[in-house]
Amino acid sequence: MSVRAWSPLLAVLGMVAANAGAADVDLAKALPAPASGFAWQGRTVAQVVAVEDIERLVLLKAVTSAPAALDMRNLRRMLRDAAAMPLQAPREAERQPLQAGGADTVWEAVLLMRDGGVFGLAVRPGGTGTQDRRHRGCLSDANGQRGCFDIPAVAPG
Repeated sequence: MSVRAWSPLLAVLGMVAANAGAADVDLAKALPAPASGFAWQGRTVAQVVAVEDIERLVLLKAVTSAPAALDMRNLRRMLRDAAAMPLQAPREAERQPLQAGGADTVWEAVLLMRDGGVFGLAVRPGGTGTQDRRHRGCLSDANGQRGCFDIPAVAPG
């Protein structure tokens, strides 16, 4: 059998092998066991999601006038800026991170990690005052764990 005959077969086998570890992930309805408490207690954003470990960021929603590439860079920057921030149990209004069309989120994204992990990310305006430039982010994972964090303000200019 010639190399030319093997090429299509090898290509198909490569695609199958690449997707062998892929699995469906539920970021919308997965809920932690009620008695489990807050799983990310005492952990920082970087301990749960390190920016350098994000393989791909899939932008689902951006209520901005910026180009999508800038929105995605800004989300990565926000995660970097908030790396040392402690994760907190979500407030009542933050229970469902990905709302796809909910009026209270500015950005929503799915984070695909190098190790195969998948996280949902929702970013909301943090303050009610017009001078407050902070945002608040919430992460969710496939096990239903959710945690929120304050994103440090960016100086104007």
